[in-house]
Amino acid sequence: MTVEPNHVHHSLSKHMLVDGFDFVIDLDKSSGNRFHDAKSGKNFLDFFSCFASMPLGWNHPDMLEKQSELGRIAINNIANSDLYTREMAWAVDVITNQTMPEHMNNFFMIAGGALAVENTMKVAMDWKMHDRQAKGLVDDKSVCNRQGFCWKTELRESSKISIGHFKEAFHGRSGYTMSTTNTDPNKTSNFIKFNWPRFNNPKINFPLDEEENARLDRLESSVIHDIREYGENHPDTIAGIIIEPIQGEGGDNHFRPEFMRNLCDVTHEIGAKFIVDEVQTGTGGTGKMWAYEHAGIKPDMLAFGKRMQVCGLMASDSMREYEDNPFQTSSRINSTWGGNLIDMVRSAWQLEVMEKEKLVENAAKRGDELLKGLNELEQKYSFISNVRGKGLLCAFSLDNNSQRNQMREAIYKSGSLVLNSGFESIRLRPSLTLSSDEIGEALNMFDAAAQSLSSTLVE
Repeated sequence: MTVEPNHVHHSLSKHMLVDGFDFVIDLDKSSGNRFHDAKSGKNFLDFFSCFASMPLGWNHPDMLEKQSELGRIAINNIANSDLYTREMAWAVDVITNQTMPEHMNNFFMIAGGALAVENTMKVAMDWKMHDRQAKGLVDDKSVCNRQGFCWKTELRESSKISIGHFKEAFHGRSGYTMSTTNTDPNKTSNFIKFNWPRFNNPKINFPLDEEENARLDRLESSVIHDIREYGENHPDTIAGIIIEPIQGEGGDNHFRPEFMRNLCDVTHEIGAKFIVDEVQTGTGGTGKMWAYEHAGIKPDMLAFGKRMQVCGLMASDSMREYEDNPFQTSSRINSTWGGNLIDMVRSAWQLEVMEKEKLVENAAKRGDELLKGLNELEQKYSFISNVRGKGLLCAFSLDNNSQRNQMREAIYKSGSLVLNSGFESIRLRPSLTLSSDEIGEALNMFDAAAQSLSSTLVE
C-alpha cells in the first residue's frame, strides 16, 4: 500500500481536486512539532497542526504505545448511536470529566465541525418552536395526517425561526451553517441560504489602548442596540445567537470580555440561546479548556471539534426546558456513527496526555512568550501590525493581501508552515506541546521572512 512521493499529487488529481500544499506528509518520520516532507526530505516546524486539530503534535510517544489498541478498535466502524461498547463508555467518561463545563450536562457527538455547529442550531430551533407553542404563537390548527403533523404548517412556522450571527464568521459549510458563514464567497455562493440576522463584529484592533477602548465602547454599544432592536421588531423569532470567541478564518478577530458578557445577556434578554462555536478555539489552545472562559460567561451550548479529535456539542439543562427535547426524544438529532469510535478513544487518550503533561497550562505560558516575540517584530517592522493572541492562538497582520502572501511564502521557505487568516493576516496554530526553544526558532524564521519582505518594499 504505497505510492512514490513524487507521484502522490498526480495520482490523486486523476479523480479529485488537488489544490492543497505541494509536500507529501511522511507519517512515520514526522514527530513532535515537525512534519517530514517525503518529496523534499525536509522537516518543517508545524504552526499549522492540521488546522489546529493536533493537540499533541505528530506521533507523540504515548500515542505510539497505543498503536495495537487503536488498530483493534479501527477494524470495525461501529454505529455508535445504537450499538454501545465498553470503549465508548470509557471514552465518553474521560472526555466529559476533563472538558465538560460545570454548568453543562448534555453531550452529543458527530463527525465534522460544521455538523457539530449545525446541531447546536437545531437544538436551539427545537427549543424555540416549543417556546413559541407554549406562548400560543404557533398556528398549528391545520392537521394534514393522522399523526397530527402538517408539512405546510411546519414549513410556515419553522421559517419564522432564525439564528443570529456576526460578520466575518465561519461556522461551516453544511446546510444551516452556510447561512451564517460569510468569509469566502467560494464556500457559500450558489447554495441556498436563509436571510438570518447578521450583526457587526466589534473586533479589537490591537494594541488595546485608550483610544481603541473608546472606539470599541461605541461600536459594541451599537451592536448590542442592534440586537436588542431586532429582537423587539421580530419578537420570539431568534432561536440562538452564535459566535466564535475568536473568529479564525474571518481574520483571527478578538473581542473584549465585556462585549461577550453583554452579548450573552442581551441574547437571553430577547429570548434566545447563547451558543459559542469552539471548534477551533476549544480544547486548550487559548490557555484555558474553552476560550469563552476568558470572558467569565456561561453559554447555553458550545460546539467542539478539531483538537478534541471527535466533534459534537455540549449543552446546559436550559435546553431541556421542554420535555420533548433533542436530549430526551429519540432521533431528533442523530447520525449513523455518532462521531467515530476510534476518534472518541483517541480523544480520551490525548486528553489524558494533556492532563499529565499540563499542556493547557503550557499553552498559556508559551503563548505569552510567542506573543511577546511577535510584539517585538511589530516594533521592528512597520508593515507588521495588530499582533494579537490568547494562549497559542496568535496572529499578526500585514499592510495588504500581497504582503501577507509574500510573508507566508517566505516563512514556508524558511522551514515553517503557517495559515492565512482573513484578507491580510497570518494565524499561528501550533500544537499544545510547543516548547520555548521552538518558539525561538519560529520567531527567527518570522524575522528572516520579514527582513526578506522588507528588502522588496519601497518606502
